Order: sequence, then structure tokens, then C-alpha cells
Amino acid sequence: MSDPNPLIYFDNAATSFPKPAPVAEAMGNFLTRRAVNPGRSGFDLSLETGRMVDQVRGRLDRFFNNPAANPNRAVFTANATDALNIAIQGICRPGDHVVTTVLEHNSILRPLTMLQKAGIITFDLVPCDMNGRVDPAAVEAVIGPVTRMVIMTHASNVCGAVQPIEEVGALCRDRGILFLLDAAQTAGLIPVDMTALQVDLVAFTGHKSLLGPPGIGGLIVGPDVDIISTRWGGTGVRSALLEHPSDFPWRLEAGTLNTVGIAGLAAAMDWIAAKGIHVILEHERGLANRFLAGIAGLNNIKVHGCGESHPANLGADRLPVISITVAERPAEQIGQFLDTDWNIAVRTGLQCAPLAHEAMGTATEGSVRISFGPFNTSSDVDVAIAALKNLAG
Repeated sequence: MSDPNPLIYFDNAATSFPKPAPVAEAMGNFLTRRAVNPGRSGFDLSLETGRMVDQVRGRLDRFFNNPAANPNRAVFTANATDALNIAIQGICRPGDHVVTTVLEHNSILRPLTMLQKAGIITFDLVPCDMNGRVDPAAVEAVIGPVTRMVIMTHASNVCGAVQPIEEVGALCRDRGILFLLDAAQTAGLIPVDMTALQVDLVAFTGHKSLLGPPGIGGLIVGPDVDIISTRWGGTGVRSALLEHPSDFPWRLEAGTLNTVGIAGLAAAMDWIAAKGIHVILEHERGLANRFLAGIAGLNNIKVHGCGESHPANLGADRLPVISITVAERPAEQIGQFLDTDWNIAVRTGLQCAPLAHEAMGTATEGSVRISFGPFNTSSDVDVAIAALKNLAG
């Protein structure tokens, strides 16, 4: 019997839901048939699992067009936060300077803050404009003689603004500065081409637009990146050594891999490839534009991170991620109303990006974030518009 009031899920920027059916099927099949440790034993099932892991490494290396062209430099992590911590702590040295922006997620801001408090590094924050974008010239202006790395999100998780990564990549390359890209919001939705963008490292997660399960992500390491191990343990190779192996990928991996998550991620990437990444993006942008048009006449609703005017459509430089506020009502109250009265799931508050909200003027209460996914429909959007019209009066 169908649910007369099914959940309308608009929190895909946090975690995509639902997942494509093949993801659960692949994970179930893996659990029942191949869920053994790769690289630890010589029996056939272990070798088969190892081949699957290696195949997915190679696929990720190609997916992100790593100029290293080396699948061993596709390192598996728990998520983008894990990958960013590995990169930041493995690259920064005492006395280093780092450049980042006010748009960043706490997965960047907190590691940098902790390293600065420990007296290891210093870092500068580059502002954004009213459209949620960073000017490459502002990045260049704070680069100094001891700047080791620039870290930027590919797109804001608060307002969806895609950043000028190619321009920043070029200026970093010219100065011999490492460029770490947080692709948590973009991987699986827009191309993340390391070669074209001139980035040295990409941190990604599987559970957002890559449509995979929670608990799997990765760090794609470009050529000639000097990154040290910050965790040590079993790798299944060179076990006689008491020092952790320096070879990739084991240099940055310790302990048993989430092979079930890797299998799920592979199935999700198959689904995306069959559907077409551009088709998915246009579907989600179409829903976002329908939503924007539907709330355009509601005077009490403000769309943030889009300048002073209500945008007619998102355009090519924005993801389908929209932050709104409704008059003077707290964002949490609006989220509760949408959930309780309309069975609509959204994200409220600061979305783990407090400085982005300071820049948008929403730091006190945060915003209501609506983020679309491949399984949302026009009918879902129309229900959300009706709910907001009811609320805004």
C-alpha cells in the first residue's frame, strides 16, 4: 500500500537520497559473496576483491582526469572531511601559510584553525561577493613567500555558487603552490577535471552527488605532491616493516578498507554514466528554476547568495542548491513547519559553513537550504512552493 503523503526529500547537498537501486543490490551481493579483506591473503576470493578495489581506483583516476594517470594515487577515505584532514595535516609544515575562503565547510576551517592554534601554520581567509563568488585576484593578493597551499571548495554548499577554480589553479601553478580542491558538492554533478582545472589534490565524498553510500570517499593525489602519512597501521603489504609503507596508496591508507562502500560507489558511478552527468544536472537545475519561479512573487522570501535580486534562473555557474529565509522567522521553525505539516525534508541552520553565512548576512539564524536530486520531480517542487506560499502569506 502506497504512502498517501510520501516524504519529499530536498536535502541532497547533505546526502543524496534515495540511492539508485543498483547501489543497494551491489552492496548486498558483495556482502554475501565477496566481503573479505583484499591484499591480506592469497586465496581467490581475496584476490578477486582486490581486483575490484583496483578497478575502482582506476576508474576514479580517470573520472577526475588526474594528470598523474596513476590509479594508486586514488586513495580511499571515509568521506571528504577525512580526505581533507589527511591532505591538510599531511602537507602543512611548521611555518607554512595557507590561503582559503570564507565559503569553506568546517571540514577545512576547523583543521586549519587547530593547526594555527598549535602554532604550526597561519592562514588567510579570502572574502566572497554578494553572489557567493571569490575573486581570483583576492586569492592572489594574500599569497606570500611561505604560502604552501590554497584550499577552495568547488561550489558553495550554502548557495551553490561554482567558483573560478581554473583561474585560481593557473595562478597557483605559476607560483608553484599546491591547490587542494574540495569537490564534495560537485563530484558526480559537474565535471571535476584535475588537468583542466590545474589542481593538485581533490577531496570527494561518495554519499552526495556521486549517489553512493555513506562512509566512502577519497583523495585524488596529483603527481609530485609531497604528502606524508598521518596515520599508521596495517596495510597487507610490507608487513615486516615497522614503519608505514611510503608507496601509494598505502602511504595514506591504514587498516581495512570499506570494500562494501567501494562496491556501492562503483554501482552508483555505473548508474551516473548510464544516465549521463549532464542529463542529471539539467534535470536538477530545471527543478531549481521551477522552484525559483514559483516563489518569485512572495515578498517575504529572500534568496541568499544571489546578489540583491531574485534570480530568474541558476545559469551554468550555480548548482541546484538554494538558501532562503522567510521574513523574520527562524530557519529552524520553517524547517519544522515543512517537515511536520508538509512532509518536506530540508536543511536548516548554518550548514557547517558559518563564515559563508556571515558573508550572506544570515549568521544569526542561518537559512533554509533546498537542494535537489535526480529522483525529485516537478510535483515535489510544486508542493514545496505551495507550502511556502501558505507560510509566507
